[in-house]
Amino acid sequence: MAVLPSARLLGAVALLVPLSLLGAFARPLGYVVLMLAGLLLLLFGAEALSLLRSSGAQLRVRRLGGSVFEVGVATVVVLELTNRSRRSLRVSLVDGCPESLQPKALRLTASLAPGELINLSYGVCPLARGPLAFVPTEIRIEGPLGFAEHRTQRTISGEVRVHPDLRVLRGTGLRSRRALLQAGGGRRTRSPGRDGDFERLRDFVSGDDLRHIDWKATARLRRPITRLYRAEKSQTLFILLDASRLMAKSADGRSKMDLAVEAALHLAWVGLRRGDRVGVTVFDDRVRCQIAARPGMAQFGRILDLLYAQQPKLSFPRYRTAARGLLLQQRRRALVIWITDLFNVDQGQELLAALEALRGRHLSLVVAQDDPGVHRLAAANPRRPADYFGRAAASEALAERQALLQGLSRGGARVVTSGAERLSAAAVDEYLDLKQSGRL
Repeated sequence: MAVLPSARLLGAVALLVPLSLLGAFARPLGYVVLMLAGLLLLLFGAEALSLLRSSGAQLRVRRLGGSVFEVGVATVVVLELTNRSRRSLRVSLVDGCPESLQPKALRLTASLAPGELINLSYGVCPLARGPLAFVPTEIRIEGPLGFAEHRTQRTISGEVRVHPDLRVLRGTGLRSRRALLQAGGGRRTRSPGRDGDFERLRDFVSGDDLRHIDWKATARLRRPITRLYRAEKSQTLFILLDASRLMAKSADGRSKMDLAVEAALHLAWVGLRRGDRVGVTVFDDRVRCQIAARPGMAQFGRILDLLYAQQPKLSFPRYRTAARGLLLQQRRRALVIWITDLFNVDQGQELLAALEALRGRHLSLVVAQDDPGVHRLAAANPRRPADYFGRAAASEALAERQALLQGLSRGGARVVTSGAERLSAAAVDEYLDLKQSGRL
């Protein structure tokens, strides 16, 4: 907290400087300059003393609005200012907004009449998810004459949570997919007796299981008719999210960890909307945190609270550790979806061992992120000698990754690979296909 000369006082002093130089040759003018300088000093001292005594209680500042933002979604931060003094106040402030929120205005100014309450606002557009804390707000209050200003820093409660961009969950793509599955369609048949109860008959379409054809109805109507079974609503989906060093890399300008978190949230949203129980485990070289599988949309809030702040750790992924933790917690059969990145054969052996440990009780699906940049580099036409080395390294990386995928497939694993744009959609589609195929 300090009282400093204002810009008005400094301007007045700057005007006195040339006059003081002239006063060296004209003594009367010199006396006038000294008198003016003394008057300015006296006014500054009186105003500074007044500000020190009363400025702390003159202005109340509160930050209004929600404390939850979304990445890439523009929003507004509102500051409420209340003048609790008996005189007008001229206020200038810089809110302590974190840089990752990308504030659109750095300095806000206002004039408040006695007792007046006003709102000042500025726009933000968050760049990265996670918890953030505002730093102290810098506040300047000018004195009545404008020769001094009181500068202070005030901590205004304002921790915020930046969630991933959830607009896609409210979009038409997933909503249409859910509507198709709930209303019935070409991939909706279920195994009789175990996975659902008979619901109705309908025309056979490509992709239906031949075992579900109703031959009596087919003979009577002279066209293929199939039985439709009602999907079971209480299955279990468990998401294992890799938060190791593999997820610290970027793909098409986005962190693989961010893409993995978004895919996990999309899977949880769809699974809970389908009536399934959904649980989540985050792991790196150990089990970092875990949420038991539960039904209901309230579970999505718990999963979001867990995942929005997760960041990758520079360690190797221990898939078998994650598998052991899941086996201890999840006794009932579940679809286990691993969201990870596939890099080399040694990593594949670790993952295969984890899948083998789960095979007797659970059904596993591996969702592996792909890097379109590596594909572009491997397919590029070299123009310089150094480009040949980059192309060779990219081709070698793709060949090793392909060998890893083939090894997982031979080991009985079901793998989905996708780039950044399609990762969430590919994971959701595969989950729904597995659910509707009756393999759970």
